[in-house]
Amino acid sequence: NNCLFMKKSINCFTKNLPEKERNIFIRRYFFFESPKKIGERYAFSENRVSVILHRIRKKLQKHLEKEGFV
Repeated sequence: NNCLFMKKSINCFTKNLPEKERNIFIRRYFFFESPKKIGERYAFSENRVSVILHRIRKKLQKHLEKEGFV
């Protein structure tokens, strides 16, 4: 199933992120924390969290393209 392969690919991608980026990504997209709340946790501005998330999404897009999903 293509969906199962995509899940595995995303899991692999997140495991290879630096720890802080991985935690921010997981808190946002798996636990649905707001960028503001994440920023408070890591002493970052909400804007910095948004920039980090944007960069991670760009990396994820490239990863998924490389894997043939996009």
